[in-house]
Amino acid sequence: CCFGWEGESPPTSAVVWSLCQVQVELHLCYINFRYTMQKRFPSILEVYYKSNEWSGIHGIRENDQITWLSSKN
Repeated sequence: CCFGWEGESPPTSAVVWSLCQVQVELHLCYINFRYTMQKRFPSILEVYYKSNEWSGIHGIRENDQITWLSSKN
């Protein structure tokens, strides 16, 4: 049971590593979703970017563009 930690808690490093992996996967999932939106529904993605900028969250558009350009190379 439980990846060999029967009756024990997993080491903290294993928990932290797992959480980091989940965050990376979620981040990539969101970037891929926005890339698809940019190709299929650019006006909806523009509303997403603008609403984040209006609420004070900046840099999402720029980070997406950098990620998409670097993945093409």
